[in-house]
Amino acid sequence: MADGRKTGLPTYDALILAGDKKGSRTVYDENKALLTVKGRPSIAYIIEALKNSRHIRDIFIVGPKDRLERVLADDLSAAGGGKVVVLEQWDNLIENALNGYLFTIPGHTRDTDPDGYLDTPFIDKKVLALSTDMPLLTSHEIDEFLEGVEPDAYDYQAGITSDVTLHHYYPDRRKKKKGIRHAYFHFREGNFRQNNMHFGALLQLRNKIYIEKMYEYRHQREWKDIITLSVEILRTEKGSYKALYYFALFQMCMFFTSKGLYPLTNLFRRFIRLSDVERLIGIILGTRFKTVETHYGGGALDIDSEVEFEAIRENFDDWAAYQRELHEKKEKEK
Repeated sequence: MADGRKTGLPTYDALILAGDKKGSRTVYDENKALLTVKGRPSIAYIIEALKNSRHIRDIFIVGPKDRLERVLADDLSAAGGGKVVVLEQWDNLIENALNGYLFTIPGHTRDTDPDGYLDTPFIDKKVLALSTDMPLLTSHEIDEFLEGVEPDAYDYQAGITSDVTLHHYYPDRRKKKKGIRHAYFHFREGNFRQNNMHFGALLQLRNKIYIEKMYEYRHQREWKDIITLSVEILRTEKGSYKALYYFALFQMCMFFTSKGLYPLTNLFRRFIRLSDVERLIGIILGTRFKTVETHYGGGALDIDSEVEFEAIRENFDDWAAYQRELHEKKEKEK
């Protein structure tokens, strides 16, 4: 891949969140970053994809430092891209994200006061943040995402992927093949799943705590999680009742879909505009927010359970080949 630093393309630092403390979820009692797929830990594929991206400078990893450095010895020393730095994790997701982000600022140490950056250009520094449980993520999808962001217009942008893109990865009962079929957010414009790429200036987010709360209860598979997240939404300073309105519509659409009542899903999703939800999320987080769609699928194929992990292990070669074919097709269409 072309090096953005040599070709004049915009480049950014990347932050991989590989922590296994509060708010994290294990699979087979293991940190998802260290789950083995085709003989390599999941996080190794993320590092490789970042190194091959034409928009990535340096890579910062936050997690159990000793284990990561031991398991990733070959990957950390491999040629390509900028430097790779492993940082010892903090106590939870938000602390890992914030402190990891701060370490992308040249000269930052654990003793540096973050408030010292508020009146400097670093307040607007943008980074790419990723999780570690998507071994099928490719440099092509990273580039597609970063070429779709608007760094000057928005402080925080999140990746999404449609059900049309992800249909290829569904289970196939006729061929007795495992697959992954996640729940979607249903909008008037289509059905989308959040993928695991985030881009932004973390110091510009005034209400960072809500990201952690939404992440903690993100699965919404049990009523206690749904109710707890509803209460957290009502505690927000602005937009709380409108947020709860959209949250209720999302839950209704997911319920109707789970029961095969697709006409009802289509009826209610007409009331949910993607742009309205983006604007509301921006109000809640205290920032300018936007989504960016990618069309490969690897970034949305995360490992949240043993079933999904086994599906990725079984189909890894086929799904990776499919994404290569997609890229070749896109290149020919240019």
